[in-house]
Amino acid sequence: MRTSRHTLWVLCLASGGWAFGFGLGAPLASLWLRDAGCSAHAIGGNTSLYYLGVALAAFAVPCLMRRFCRLCVVGGIVTDAIVTALFPWADGLAAWSVLRLLGGMATALSIIPMETLVNHNASPERRAQDFGCYACSVALGVALGSLVGLPLYPLAPRWAFALGGLVTWASALVAWMGWPHGADVASRDEAPPGPSAARRVSNGAVFSYGTAWTQGFLEGGLITFLSIYLLGRGYTEGGVSFLVGGLFAGVILCQAPLAWLADRLGRWRVLLGCHILLMIALLSVRSCPGTPLLVVALFVLGACCGALYPLGLALLGERVPPAELARANAYYLASNCAGSLCGPALMGWVIDWFGQPSQFLAGTLAVAVVVGLGITPSRGQLAAQEVSLRKAA
Repeated sequence: MRTSRHTLWVLCLASGGWAFGFGLGAPLASLWLRDAGCSAHAIGGNTSLYYLGVALAAFAVPCLMRRFCRLCVVGGIVTDAIVTALFPWADGLAAWSVLRLLGGMATALSIIPMETLVNHNASPERRAQDFGCYACSVALGVALGSLVGLPLYPLAPRWAFALGGLVTWASALVAWMGWPHGADVASRDEAPPGPSAARRVSNGAVFSYGTAWTQGFLEGGLITFLSIYLLGRGYTEGGVSFLVGGLFAGVILCQAPLAWLADRLGRWRVLLGCHILLMIALLSVRSCPGTPLLVVALFVLGACCGALYPLGLALLGERVPPAELARANAYYLASNCAGSLCGPALMGWVIDWFGQPSQFLAGTLAVAVVVGLGITPSRGQLAAQEVSLRKAA
């Protein structure tokens, strides 16, 4: 499985189809709730329930993977498809909340096994590039979902949700038919859970988990409120679709170059640089006066934010023993969802108090905190390396 390009392409195709439904359903759900008269805080809280479901289910998935790895992936994707298609037919905030929570649990079932297999399947010298391909397929799916869903929403909102569910269901067929034989062995070989294993996982990956949290915070918050912010600036649905397309163009076009740089210059260095550029991009989106500069700022924002998740996973893979990858990936996704859980709710609260542009200041502050985590452990690691070199000498 380590050298199988076929395995990587199956994972990319299945995750891209799942991402289409997510990219279509997430912003359209926010617009649906807005049209139903919900406040920004209520919209953010509803989105947070999705990520709460992911975080709650993430801790149970490694155990399920030992026996039902392929069934976890397929069952999770099918459930996501049903939830996406049914969302506009639900009645009331309580029903919408239950569907979002269920969709989050289904996402954990499907994503954790796929990301674990990407890590097992990647050779050490190409780990970031394999995750770059995987992330590029996810970004392409999310982008296509948003580009198709936003213009279709004013014309036929329920049919837009149904289209997202249909494409997601098709990706479940890809996962069922293309899942490699014997891939469940990776999860069965995993060591039993214990305090020492948990300490080894956490001690070697603080910056990775912080990166996952940041990416989740921005993803959850911006997917929920970016379209509403742009509509509030006077853009039409078509204009918003174009601008969001520029953001996802940055995600798609920059994944492979950044992954290539990470494998050659060092994953920690490139990841830290992405955090710094991300802060600049967030502040630029808030202050850009015209459309051309706004497109550039959103492009950089998408490139840097999109690179956080796969580069953090690649860094995690080199710091965690192979037998603990499934559990480490579950912690990573749980950290990502903890950020996504905080992002919409906190950004909604900030927007209600200080206005729509304040969401970018909140995102900048969140990134700055994680940059501090990235710099501090690196000094300790360098000091430890110097001590070991002196002992060896």
